[in-house]
Amino acid sequence: MKRGALPLALLLVFTLLLGGCFGQKTPEDVVGDLSSTLDKMAGYKSTAVLTMETGSTPQEYDIQVWYEKPTNYRVALTSKQRGITQIILRNDEGVFVLTPHLNKSFRFQSGWPENNGPLYLYETLAKSIIEDTERQMQMDDKQYVFEVKANYSGNRSLTKQKIWMTEDFKPTRAEIMDSSLNTLVKINFTDFVFNPPFDKDAFDKDRNMTTSSLPVIPTMGQVNGAVKPPSSQFGVIEPTYLPEGVKQVGIEPVKRNGEQVVVLQYKGAYNYRLLESRPTAASVSYEQGMPLDLGFTIGVLTQNADNQRTLTWELDGVEFTLIGDLPEEELVEVAKSTYGVGGK
Repeated sequence: MKRGALPLALLLVFTLLLGGCFGQKTPEDVVGDLSSTLDKMAGYKSTAVLTMETGSTPQEYDIQVWYEKPTNYRVALTSKQRGITQIILRNDEGVFVLTPHLNKSFRFQSGWPENNGPLYLYETLAKSIIEDTERQMQMDDKQYVFEVKANYSGNRSLTKQKIWMTEDFKPTRAEIMDSSLNTLVKINFTDFVFNPPFDKDAFDKDRNMTTSSLPVIPTMGQVNGAVKPPSSQFGVIEPTYLPEGVKQVGIEPVKRNGEQVVVLQYKGAYNYRLLESRPTAASVSYEQGMPLDLGFTIGVLTQNADNQRTLTWELDGVEFTLIGDLPEEELVEVAKSTYGVGGK
């Protein structure tokens, strides 16, 4: 009996070892499971801290994302430096960029986020893993670590990324790098929940324009909790970035729809105008366009048949409109260079 038990025990151990080897998931198996998770989820809620090191000073944002399948989105971005929250909202009425502390909203028809998914959306990170056939994967402290290509519109310097996910495919962090592997953007997820419940008005524009649905953060434009109206006067803000082969040819104050507007004109390799104003209209509509993350704020990008692009954004009560034949990446660089610049 004992003599027969030894071969049986060895056979059992060998079978277990062999089963363990073949039971390990291949990278293809893992990606297949990730794809299935993405397809089956009904939505999610996430909170994260985004750190951008693409400028001279790192910028940090608290980000809250709500997604309800198939098309409801609410993305709240709060700048830690400016203490101001903006919201990208998508519902059955369209896509909105809301600035609640100014009671300002942009509305436009757009394919966002399918056409320009930002890096803080779960779908964007998951699809970058699924679609990169040259991806690399390893395990680190019971987490999947993926190394994949990065392809984000408006910032071609971001070329590589590392994404950490738990074994049930919840994101924990991501790092986006340039071609020299310098980390330019970091995302640390502090909470992530699949298939959460949502209030009926969670994606309603009017609700999201009220402070009751936002974190209680005092803003630069508030005095004792009340919104301070912006002054109608402001100094001219000149972008510090100038594309190669371009010169500024003039600065002219004009009247547009009864409002004071300053127009900065540029000519050369690219020809464009920068309009600066303090508009009183609380709501603006665009037939086409998409939200564009500028780092310090959210812009609205539109393009006409003549390849003329228009980028509109708000910063501390001043509305900027950049119009011209600039490529998208150059538009973004010009826009970013208005941040932190004092008026003259």
